Amino acid sequence: METGTNRLTGKGDTNVNRWYDWINGSVGATMFWNTRSAVLQTISTVNFTNWAENNPFAQARAFANQPQFWKDFAFIFNSPMLKQRRSGLQIDVSASELVNAFESGKRNPKAILQKLLQWGFTPTRIADSFAIAMGGSGFYRNRYNKYIKEGMSKAKAKEQSWLDFQEIAE
Repeated sequence: METGTNRLTGKGDTNVNRWYDWINGSVGATMFWNTRSAVLQTISTVNFTNWAENNPFAQARAFANQPQFWKDFAFIFNSPMLKQRRSGLQIDVSASELVNAFESGKRNPKAILQKLLQWGFTPTRIADSFAIAMGGSGFYRNRYNKYIKEGMSKAKAKEQSWLDFQEIAE
C-alpha cells in the first residue's frame, strides 16, 4: 500500500515473483467471474413485478415516461440504502446523464449499465444497484400513484412507497 504495488522493492526472488504472478492471475480470474456474476445479478430486476399496480403493463407505462423514470432511477441509485449496499462506494448519478446515455444508446437499457460500469465500480455491486434501481423505479412510481389515487398526501405516499420499495429490495 505504501509503494502502490504488490511487489517488494529491491527483491529479486523468483519464487516470490512467481507467487505474486499467481496472485495477480487469480485476481484476474476472479474479476472475470465477477463480471459473469454481475450479468446474472441484473435478473433481479423482475423482483419488483407483481400482478397488481406494478404488473408488466404498468411497468412499461412507467418506463415510457423517460424523464420521470430516470429521475426515480437516480433517486433510488443515489439513496443511502443503495450506497450502503455498495459498501460505501460513494458515487452519484444524475438523471440527465442517464437520459443522455439511454438516448445515445438507441434506447437500450444496456447503455445505462455500460455507463455505470465505466465509472469503475466492482461489477457485481454496480449490477446489484442497477437491477434494484431499474426494477424499483417503476415499482416506486406505480406504488406512489396508487397511494395518491387512494387519497394519501404526496408526502405520505412518497414515504410509504419508499418503505414498500425497501421491503422488497431487502
